[in-house]
Amino acid sequence: MAEEFFPYSSFRPGQREVLKRIREDSGSSKILILKAPTGFGKTGIGIATGMMKPPAIHSVRTRNEITPVLRDLKKLSTKVRGIRYSFIHSAHAMCPLLNNKKIDPEDFWLNCQILRELGLCSYYAKSLSTPEEYIEEVLASSENHVDSVRRISKELGACPFFSLAKLARSSDYVVATYPYVFSRDLFSTIYPDENPESFLAIIDEAHMIIDPSIIYSSEISVSRIRASINEVREYIGGDPFSEDLLDRLSKLVEERAGDEKLKKVDRASMGIDEDSIDHILDISIEVKKRAIDRVISRGSIKDVASKRVSLVKVALSLALLEDSRFEAFAYRDSQGAWLKISAVDHGVISEALHTYRSAILMSGTPPSKDYVKRILGLGSVSYIDAVETGAWSPYSNMAVILTSQLTSRYIERGDAMYQLYSRYIEIIDKLLEGAKLVVYPSYEFMRRVVEKLGWRGYVEDRESTIDDLVRSVKEDIVIHVVAGGKLSEGIELVSNGRSLVKCVFIAGVPYPQRDDYIEELLKNMRKKVSDREAWDYIYNMTSSIKAMQAIGRSVRSEEDKALIVLGDRRFMSQDIRKYMGIRIGRIARNTEEFKSLIEVVANNFL
Repeated sequence: MAEEFFPYSSFRPGQREVLKRIREDSGSSKILILKAPTGFGKTGIGIATGMMKPPAIHSVRTRNEITPVLRDLKKLSTKVRGIRYSFIHSAHAMCPLLNNKKIDPEDFWLNCQILRELGLCSYYAKSLSTPEEYIEEVLASSENHVDSVRRISKELGACPFFSLAKLARSSDYVVATYPYVFSRDLFSTIYPDENPESFLAIIDEAHMIIDPSIIYSSEISVSRIRASINEVREYIGGDPFSEDLLDRLSKLVEERAGDEKLKKVDRASMGIDEDSIDHILDISIEVKKRAIDRVISRGSIKDVASKRVSLVKVALSLALLEDSRFEAFAYRDSQGAWLKISAVDHGVISEALHTYRSAILMSGTPPSKDYVKRILGLGSVSYIDAVETGAWSPYSNMAVILTSQLTSRYIERGDAMYQLYSRYIEIIDKLLEGAKLVVYPSYEFMRRVVEKLGWRGYVEDRESTIDDLVRSVKEDIVIHVVAGGKLSEGIELVSNGRSLVKCVFIAGVPYPQRDDYIEELLKNMRKKVSDREAWDYIYNMTSSIKAMQAIGRSVRSEEDKALIVLGDRRFMSQDIRKYMGIRIGRIARNTEEFKSLIEVVANNFL
């Protein structure tokens, strides 16, 4: 019975009923979709289900999301004796030789492999002889995943990655970041002799699967492509074919990259085919070996681990194009021109999920059952809504106001509209205490509005991290973020168990930017559904999920209350509202009405 493996001594409303539904449906459904609000306790449900018939692998989007799962597993281990668990995330981030030096994962794996083959890494050697019980003791007594990694290397002198991977192979439950679940190659770094089909896969934040590029993509700057040409010349004395290909590629990306919109770069124009990819891969390995040999001759093992070779990243990124479901795109930002290679077909996601015995897709805003069946091609799907089983709904603790004067429609954008948005934001900043999260459809739109505000508050950029934001947050601050980003979906700003976010202002419908990537997605989706349905999924469903994910940052428990401002008249459209599931309380037609409504909410609700 799954209840035996529930980490807590009591159930929240709806949890027992959800477990009952999962038990009933698991026999007939390969895919279970669990829609459950923040605070419901999805992690405990996932653990109880996975432990009922192990092994299970629980995927999380970021490293920071590992610790809450470990916390529940630790609780369960005190309740049920003998269970084993482990976790895995990026090997380069765990490596004790790197000392926080930045290096691409692909680059690191080659460094690591060379060091292991030469017997030069004492941490790896120690991980092979360290008993699994020692690793278990560290996990059980560590505060979080970061502490566990530090202690494995410091106290045991072992490699955290390979120690945890060894423990994983004899564990009932393993927590891993997305790449280790969605990539067969990375899965095999944990389980070299096992097949995914014996595992239950638990996909946390499952709304991410609607965009293949989030899970399957690689980006290379033109500056790194040019640096790789110099590496070919420096380490192997040149290679005309590789140099010509890389030079042509860098020039082509520079020409195609106009702004932040992705522009498709055809394989033919790049001169890319299977033979050329194989050649550049071979050259990259040779360059890497010679670069490492040079570093080894100097005697620094740490320098070997952190040695970067741009050509490795370039070659492995181009290798993605061997799969016809990937395409190349160019774009430009403040740092220069970039080549992005992304999956444009949802088949890469369904292929990965099909390899598992079964899968549970968990999110507060998962894709619809119809979408999972028709776009992902995953049959025998069961959909469970926790609110319908008795779970508390956070929407009951939200006051929702729509502003009909505002819109982020392209044809209505301009200084007047940006100024109008800034006036509405100034009103909430002046009248509401606490953190105010303002969520924009794009970086450019955000920049134009924030300029009108004199750059007041915390402003996300492409390099921002959750840690940056947490360090900057004060109890009364405006936080400007972009919809769908790590800050609008990954943050949890709480103090003493209460949410600091008292208002979420959705500053425009976060429709995806219409560019060549979206066109490629639409083209492939039209092979499965009508043009109208494909457009609805890409625009209405995606934008609704982004908005609701941001809204979910505010009410994190039954004690929290928040104001939600839908800052775009298009939120009145039934096409969008059918996906959002949030009731609009009042509509403000101008700033005076808006100010009056905010005063009422501030005085009588928050």
